[in-house]
Amino acid sequence: MKKSSTITVSFAEPVTAPVLVPVKHNATPACINDTFMVNGTPYGVTAMSLGSPHAAVLVDDVDSVDVPALGSALGSHVLFPKGASIVFIQMLDNRTLKARLWQRGEGEAEFSSEGACVAGAAAMMLQKTLTRRVSVYMGGGVSLVEWGWGSGVRLTGPAELLGA
Repeated sequence: MKKSSTITVSFAEPVTAPVLVPVKHNATPACINDTFMVNGTPYGVTAMSLGSPHAAVLVDDVDSVDVPALGSALGSHVLFPKGASIVFIQMLDNRTLKARLWQRGEGEAEFSSEGACVAGAAAMMLQKTLTRRVSVYMGGGVSLVEWGWGSGVRLTGPAELLGA
């Protein structure tokens, strides 16, 4: 039996300044749970970048989301001038979430390290978890996202999932 190893990937602090994400947003210093309309339906969007534009959308049931259609509509929304990858997140409890990803330019993707970190950081920004770490179920595995506010975001998970 092969023993699975874990690795940790570190990212910088999430960039939330609208001009740097980029996202067209003027109401507050960051785009956190702001309403984006798609086909007459409002979605709360939290925009950030850990290297490329992303947005997180909190949903009740991530498995019922039409990720290709809604991800494409949000990811190419006029408020994202360069497009964005969209992470749909469902809180399972106050320390665990499940996520699905629509990757900009590719469509639905099983997993990305950046997408998992965006999901975890967004849950913390939205105060859906009151700890600085959250377990993220994504792409058939579970990873731990930690964010120390000022020390960047770290993702720890199975080496085969994180691409090592």
